[in-house]
Amino acid sequence: MSAWRRVLRLALTLATVCCGLSLAPAALANNLEKTEIALDLDFVNPVAKSSVDAGGGGALRVGQQLDLVALSLTGEFGLGYHSFGGAAEPRDYTAFAGGRLAIGKILEPGVFVHVGASRLVGNFVSTWAPMMDLGLSLDLTVFPLVDIGLHGTYVHRFPTTEASVFRYMIVGPHVALMF
Repeated sequence: MSAWRRVLRLALTLATVCCGLSLAPAALANNLEKTEIALDLDFVNPVAKSSVDAGGGGALRVGQQLDLVALSLTGEFGLGYHSFGGAAEPRDYTAFAGGRLAIGKILEPGVFVHVGASRLVGNFVSTWAPMMDLGLSLDLTVFPLVDIGLHGTYVHRFPTTEASVFRYMIVGPHVALMF
């Protein structure tokens, strides 16, 4: 690749970033930011833990959604609780922060990622560990202020000890209010 092409790519990249950054304040000034409060209801299933059974739980999320034409970006934080079956009766309490990216207006497929802290308790020594989740969502705007949808999530607790390794999958519905 010639030096001119590299310079041109760099210039186009910088211009794109600058345009994107310059649009964000304009979007905020035009009142395109909304507060979102969401409730998730979850069915949970552990990954690779034969002594732990499926269970249920949920999460409460609060954030700010920035509406950019065909995209919406949401920065959010939340609290979650998930209870599992089995002899150990593990329960996972989480506090997390992260973001969502969705495409569309009425039917919105999206992706999200969160990082945070997890406290796993049960019939064993409870442990704190950092956690991360990755997921996909599909939302339907039924009213301008109400979204309903489905989500699927993979949750990973990063090990602080061998006993603190815990991963699980989540599927379930959610509802979000925007104002």
